[in-house]
Amino acid sequence: MERRVLALPTLLLSLLSACATPGAPRKHLREDAYARYYATETGRTLRVERDGTVLDVTCLPAELFDGKSRGELPQGLCPNGKIPDLGRVAMTGKDWDMSAYPVAAETGRCRPLFTLERDENARRRSCWNRLWEVPAALVVYPAGAAIIIGVGTAAIWVPLLLL
Repeated sequence: MERRVLALPTLLLSLLSACATPGAPRKHLREDAYARYYATETGRTLRVERDGTVLDVTCLPAELFDGKSRGELPQGLCPNGKIPDLGRVAMTGKDWDMSAYPVAAETGRCRPLFTLERDENARRRSCWNRLWEVPAALVVYPAGAAIIIGVGTAAIWVPLLLL
């Protein structure tokens, strides 16, 4: 009897934490072997090199700067044919001191459940606005699986229905 009583709260806790990801919210948006990337409140993307140099890479799509050294960055897409150099920052603890820039930090630990692309560097948001996704996922995922299986096996069951 005790197991049944404990099973329901355990199940509910598991469902409600389904979108939670480990780790505290970060300041940076993504990180590669050459730099860390920060999103500002105004929508700009800042790249901080390993030496603390801050570059404004808003003019470049992420595919063109992610995983590339500073010398490999295409400069032709930026105004005046040059990536803006905004200065230098110092390291404080394990992160760069970005207090001089309006960096938008993450607000939570959750990532969406309904995305086709799982980007590990995506910005995490608060879990409270994602609670609707858990019961929706309980309905949508099994229904989607049933439709896919039904379409995939239609060659078998449709002729049986027509007999």
